[in-house]
Amino acid sequence: MVTKRTVLALAALSLGFFLPALVTAAAERGTREEAQALVAKAVAAFNEKGPAVFDEINAGGFRDRDLYIFVDSTGPNGKVVAYGGAPVDPTLIGRPTADLKDAGGVPIGKMFQERATTEGTWVDYRWKDPATGETADKSSWVVRAGDYIFGCGVYK
Repeated sequence: MVTKRTVLALAALSLGFFLPALVTAAAERGTREEAQALVAKAVAAFNEKGPAVFDEINAGGFRDRDLYIFVDSTGPNGKVVAYGGAPVDPTLIGRPTADLKDAGGVPIGKMFQERATTEGTWVDYRWKDPATGETADKSSWVVRAGDYIFGCGVYK
């Protein structure tokens, strides 16, 4: 017979086992503030080096845990020019931003183009979380810099 005391003991034991893993997983995630700072760093590097910074982004030079920079060119013929996610998806480079859709078919490339400002803004959508393999809510901080949009997203 399972007693209330046994159930409570098992619950406490489970918490003791799973809680550290959950806290560690949360600590390994980037924050909204860190995403904004990474975009600011990438824009500053772009202002200093120009489009040569895209090679650094593609090589993972602007990556921190689950945070990474992506860059799209602007305008009606906008394309993905840099993608620093891990693993890098080389099929994204050169893809028209108009073709980029989230897990629900929402045209996120178009949203980035329409909403990005020089001050920056958050854009919400759903994307596959590489840490879990599940589709999850995500927000990307997008900033317009010259003829480009720099972005970095966080999972909610």
